[in-house]
Amino acid sequence: MEARVGAGFLKALERIDGDVGDALEPRLRDMIRLRVSHLNGCHHSIRLHSEALALGGARPDLIAALARPARQIRPGLVSDGESAALRLAEVLTDAPRALEQDARAHAGAWFNSTQLGAIVEVVAVTNAWNRVMRGAE
Repeated sequence: MEARVGAGFLKALERIDGDVGDALEPRLRDMIRLRVSHLNGCHHSIRLHSEALALGGARPDLIAALARPARQIRPGLVSDGESAALRLAEVLTDAPRALEQDARAHAGAWFNSTQLGAIVEVVAVTNAWNRVMRGAE
């Protein structure tokens, strides 16, 4: 049976989504959204964020690489900072809590506290969208 999510909830999530991650470059926000969507297996969001990256000029090999763990992405395809942000996103989405401090500390070498908070925001909202989309399928 199909699950119908209330229009008010979707509008609220859209508003929140529009307000998060401003401290990050748009490309990095989309990279995080795509990586998290891969982890969650949300095909709708994978397509959506892949298209957003492509429209923003991202190379196809970068888009494809975001299906793999950050530590497996070919050196030079993403910056060290982007890799740290992606790793933090992975840990916040799908890893034991014990890894969060290490991933946050590593990302802290590349991002200030406001930007780290923006990464957390983008991950949280993307996870919410992924769960809504998968739950409604």
